[in-house]
Amino acid sequence: LGTDELYEYLEKYQIELDARFNEILGRHSRKRWERFVHSENQHLVSQEALDFLDKLLRYDHNDRLTAKEAMDHPYFYPIVRDQGRTTSQALLSNNAGASISSTNTP
Repeated sequence: LGTDELYEYLEKYQIELDARFNEILGRHSRKRWERFVHSENQHLVSQEALDFLDKLLRYDHNDRLTAKEAMDHPYFYPIVRDQGRTTSQALLSNNAGASISSTNTP
């Protein structure tokens, strides 16, 4: 995340950091998430995943996604789509079973 945004956050909310942390933290620039992608994990990464991480991992709670916003993020679209298919198939199966049993009733 880098320390520049941390120090901006601390200043914005008038939070005083203990002096010993200044020495420990130092100054570090923000790194792009793509920098952490390599051949061994590339198959697990998508632009949606990186965007999701970026919007969740923020110092400022007002800039961070809410739980609702996080669940509505495009990263989850494939899961929602698959859930919709599973639900539709279950409904079709249940309706087909109900139709058969209602036609067998005297």
